[in-house]
Amino acid sequence: MKKYNHIKINTARIIGLILVLLISLSAHSQKCSKKKLASKEMRLDFDYRGQSIFEELTNGDSTTLNIVLYSKQNYRIFVVGEQKLGKVDYEVIVTRKKFNRIVKDIQPKTISIYKKDPNGFYLYNPDGERIPVGEKSIMDTVWTRETTSTKEIVYNSKTAETPYWLATPNKTQLISIKINVEKTVKKQTGCIGVYVGREYSNIYQFRR
Repeated sequence: MKKYNHIKINTARIIGLILVLLISLSAHSQKCSKKKLASKEMRLDFDYRGQSIFEELTNGDSTTLNIVLYSKQNYRIFVVGEQKLGKVDYEVIVTRKKFNRIVKDIQPKTISIYKKDPNGFYLYNPDGERIPVGEKSIMDTVWTRETTSTKEIVYNSKTAETPYWLATPNKTQLISIKINVEKTVKKQTGCIGVYVGREYSNIYQFRR
C-alpha cells in the first residue's frame, strides 16, 4: 500500500510540473503576442489574426512551425525578432508530391484472334459476333502509381531580395517555416513573431 501511494504522489507531481510548464509557455506566448515586433509598413493591410505565432526563443535556438495556406488567398509571411536576439533567419519549405506510373507485374495472357477484312475491320457472323480464327499469347502488364515527396525551400531570408514571402496557392497546402536564431557568446531570451498575413482575393470563394 505504501508503494502504491508513493507512485500516486510521484504521478501527481509530474502532472503538476507539466501543467506549470504549459501555463508558463502560454504566458510567455501571450506576452510576446502583445509586443509590437513588426512595423505597420512591414505588415501593410494584411490580416494577421488567424495563424500568426509568437514564441520566446534564446540565441542559438531553432524551431519549425507548420502553417496551412488556403487556396486562392494572398499571403504575406515574414519572421521578426526582438533586437536583443540578433539576427533571426528563416526558411519557407513546401512539400512537393510527384506521382509516377510504374510496372507492378507482368504476366502471360492468352487472347483470341478474330477474322478481319482487307481494310482491318472485324468480320461478324450472322449472330453479330466476331469470327474467331485462333489464339495468341501476350505479356500483360499491370501498372500501379507510386507517390514520392520532396521538400523544397521556396524562400530563404538569407538570400531573398525582400524580407517577406508572398504566395497565392492554387490549392490548400501545408507549409513549414524553419526559424534559426543567431548564436552569440552572451545568451539572450526574447520574443519572435511569425507573421502570417492573409488577404482575401475573393470574399465569396471558400474552396479548399
